[in-house]
Parts: sequence; structure tokens; C-alpha cells
Amino acid sequence: MSAKPPRNILLWVAILASVSLVVGATGAGFLHALEAVTRLFRSTPWMLASLPFIGLLTVWLYKGPLKASARGVKALIDQIKAPTTPLPATMGPSIIGTTLLSHLGGASVGREGTALQMGGAIADQGSRWIDLNESERRTLILCGVSAGFAAVFGTPIAAAIFALEFVRLRSWAIIPCLATAFLADLVGRKLFFAKHADYRLPLPADYDLSGLGSAFALGIVCGAVAWLYVFVSRRESSRPNPEPYARIFFAGMFFAGAVYFQHTEDFTGLGLPVIESALVEPSAPLTFIFKLLFTLTCVTAGYRGGEVTPLFFVGATLGSAAATYLSLPLGVCAALGFVAVFAGAGAVPLACAVMACELFGPSIGGYALVACGVSWLTAGRKGLYDEA
Repeated sequence: MSAKPPRNILLWVAILASVSLVVGATGAGFLHALEAVTRLFRSTPWMLASLPFIGLLTVWLYKGPLKASARGVKALIDQIKAPTTPLPATMGPSIIGTTLLSHLGGASVGREGTALQMGGAIADQGSRWIDLNESERRTLILCGVSAGFAAVFGTPIAAAIFALEFVRLRSWAIIPCLATAFLADLVGRKLFFAKHADYRLPLPADYDLSGLGSAFALGIVCGAVAWLYVFVSRRESSRPNPEPYARIFFAGMFFAGAVYFQHTEDFTGLGLPVIESALVEPSAPLTFIFKLLFTLTCVTAGYRGGEVTPLFFVGATLGSAAATYLSLPLGVCAALGFVAVFAGAGAVPLACAVMACELFGPSIGGYALVACGVSWLTAGRKGLYDEA
């Protein structure tokens, strides 16, 4: 009897180390590929015209060869809550490939859907060869999700918290999730040269009531924007879609036409340059609205990748524009908006507050906690990952 616990511990160390290595490497590879695809799109603007046809290809793939992976994050959540059969082996490659295709055409989509499905599906393949009970398999998938999020975003503590928060779990699994997230992030950065944006800001050394009031007010506004995004997203996803090919084709046509004729190239893809700009200079008041509309158009039509980084864009430009009316510095307002909109839309306030500390520095933690908590409450406490 005394030999069993050591064997279990050694088994889990081996499993988590393997998951961290594979997911960290895959995440780094995905980031390098995404950077290359984005450069190609920027250097060949005519690729925008391919977006409607990329949409048709995406629908065909998920209705045909990749049908087993079509439910994406919903299937991942179902398996975390009630593990039954292993996630499809095609899920990771599917979401990586279709996300890169979306960005090749300039679609306003993100990369968190890729991170979650990639990490969760890779980790869950271990359950095909290792005899695990329901609790152990749930832990394995959560560790994969943490590793994927950390490898893609470079925020391991927020990744581990997010893995539990987005499926509403309180579990000891936070410990292996943290270990896997840190190791996957380390593997991606040190072994495969993954690069993450450096948003460190000169932040206030202390807090005052005026600043907390500004964070509270910004949280309300961000929560309202998050509520609007979730409301429209759910309404569109619940509507019957008998013609998915026509829907994604015309959505791609609309998006490409709007970008081309209005010269709004900044709203394509992730929009990372705009986020960096919003942290140092005021954004135009309507910037966040356009990005919100374009993201809704692409995501609800069926382009793959997710919406988190576009929502970071929405929040950062909203906070930057609102800084004129608040007592906090512009960079702090943009940073708070960056995390607060997704905190409300995803109903993950704690993960987003921790992410703010990891991205912008620990001094912002108090303000971030207020802004993210208020945004979550304003948005209705149920987010994109909850059932309607």
C-alpha cells in the first residue's frame, strides 16, 4: 500500500511535464505561425478579398473532414464538467489551422479559442492510453487548458485561475494547473522563443478614493459593453442558421468591403498595434464600437479563433478614450479597460484582475479588481462560456 502514492505522484509528474512540453511547443509554434500569417496579410492587402472564400472553406471543413471538432469550446466545457469520451484528436490541429486561415483573410477574431481547444485536446489524448477516473481526467483537461492559455498569452497565473473560473469549478486542481501553466510558458519562451507583448506601465504607487471611483465608473461602462456583446452573440448563435455557407460568405463580404472602402485596416486581425497605441495616447471615441461590431460580425458568422484579444482591443480603446473624464492616468485607464471588458463578457473577473497584474504590473491590482468585479456584476454575472 505504501508504494502506491509515490507511483501516482511520479505518474502525474510525468503526465504534467509531457503536457507542458507538448502544449508549450505547440503554442509557440502557433504564435510564430500567426505572426507570419499576419505579416503576409499586411504585406498583401488583396488577401482581404479572400475572406469570404476562407469562410466557405471553414464551414465545409467543419461540416465534413473536421465534423468531430465542430462544437469547439462547447465540447471542451462539456467534457470538463462531465468527462465521457476523449476529445477528438483533430480538435487541436483543426482550430489552429482554421484560426490561421481566418487571420490570413484579416478576420476580426482572436486566439483564446485556439489556446483552450489546443491545450485541452492535446492533454486529453493521454486518457486514451492511461486509465484515469472521471476526476483525474477532468484535472488533466484543466491542466491542458491552463497550459494552452499560458503558452499563447504568457500569463501563467491568470491561465490557471481562468481554467477553473470559466467552467465555475473550485478544485485542488489549481495546484497542477499552476505548475503546468508555468512550465508551458517557460517551454514556449525559452525553448521555442515565443514572444509576448510587454505592456508594463509606470503605475501609481498608492490608491486614493478618486482613483477607485474612476475604476468603479470604468467598470460599469465596460460591463455594459460586455453585456451588449454577450447579448448579441447569444441571440445570433441561438437563431436557426439553415444556410451557414451563405451567412459566412456575406459576412466576409461585408467585413472586407467595410475595411476596404472605409480604410479601416486597423480593425482587422488581433489589432495589437492599436492596443499598444491606446496605452500611450488617447483613442478616438468610436474606435471601440467599430471593433466590437466587426468582431461580432466575424465570430457570429463562424470564423474561428475566438474573441478575447479583440475584446482586449475594445476595452483598451474604450478606457483610453474615457481617460479624459477620469482621474486616473491614460495608460492605467486603457489597462483597466483591457481586462474589464473581457472580465464581464467571459464572467472571469478574478482571472482578469490577475492578468492585469501579470501584464501591467502588480501595482494596478487594486484598481483592476474593482473594475473587473464591477464589470462582471454589470454584465449580469453570466458570460460567453455559460449556458443562456
